[in-house]
Amino acid sequence: MSSRPRTHTSIVAPHSWIFAILLLSLLVAKSDAADWIRPGINAIQPIWGAREGLQFAIHPGGFTWGEGGPRGLIRIGYPTLPEGGYDLINFIAIEPVVGKTRGLSELEKSSVDGKQGKMFWAAALDSAKSNNNESAPIDPGTITTLPGGVEKLTVPLRIEKFANGAHVRLLLSMRSDATDELKLTVHTEADSAPMESCILTATMGNKARTRLLWLKGGPVSSLKIFGDYRESHFTRHSFFPLDRLPRTAGGDVLVAITTDENIPADSNAGLSRGWRYRGEKVTQYWRKPAADLHDSLRCAVNARFKYWMSQTPIPGGLAYENFELNEVFRDGQSFIFGITRRQPGNLLK
Repeated sequence: MSSRPRTHTSIVAPHSWIFAILLLSLLVAKSDAADWIRPGINAIQPIWGAREGLQFAIHPGGFTWGEGGPRGLIRIGYPTLPEGGYDLINFIAIEPVVGKTRGLSELEKSSVDGKQGKMFWAAALDSAKSNNNESAPIDPGTITTLPGGVEKLTVPLRIEKFANGAHVRLLLSMRSDATDELKLTVHTEADSAPMESCILTATMGNKARTRLLWLKGGPVSSLKIFGDYRESHFTRHSFFPLDRLPRTAGGDVLVAITTDENIPADSNAGLSRGWRYRGEKVTQYWRKPAADLHDSLRCAVNARFKYWMSQTPIPGGLAYENFELNEVFRDGQSFIFGITRRQPGNLLK
């Protein structure tokens, strides 16, 4: 009789451990998930991303009033405002180069309705209505689980054909273990003209008044690069080859821009509401994984002394406006755009 309790214990204990292990694995998997924002699931507008992390949108979705900005741009939002409120931080434009002609997704007129800005729409390649432009149903994106329980959100972005013959589509993706980053992967459509490059450019550095470009030797000021320029147009571009670009400990290229102001909100007096930077400081960066580096990779920046379509000088002087990594075009090439509260030096560790 005395052996029965021992027998009973020896049978139940393994089951208890199995249950505990299963419960722990479920909790670990849950911690690797993200609270995703997806149109048609938990959002009305075409906005995707991670709650409390980076979010992106296309027309007419956005992070400001009205339609969120010009058409033909990917809008990038981040929770920089008090109580976790989102603000528009930057736009990303698509600019494919055919021969010597550079397409401009923000400025070209649509061949569909004649309005400025190429049409973007989120629809899978095999969608029955994928060629109906903005009238196509909005794809909420697909969530897949990677090894280790990490989730990946993927959104197919279709783009109207450019005047130079370039026709591209993008896959936009985010990972639940890197919710401050958006990966942009470029593919050609079957009827595209051959491209020299397809430039993805962050076009609105002036809003955050970004004046520091973090290169391998440290930050370089826009005030130094572009000197005494005082016109109302863009400056020339300045280019930095691969050997001047910083590397992370893992070998990735990572180039960042930041403001040189301690409290940007203190410099908003007299600015129109579209140019006021109201939140906390952030670091914006482009990252290129080590496994995908190409010798032609380089960083390019230009600057402005006055805000776009304005005669208003930028407080503090010249600030970087367009900020990009570009390289010779390869179908399936990717670039990662990130926003973080971390300092550039910490990102390289």
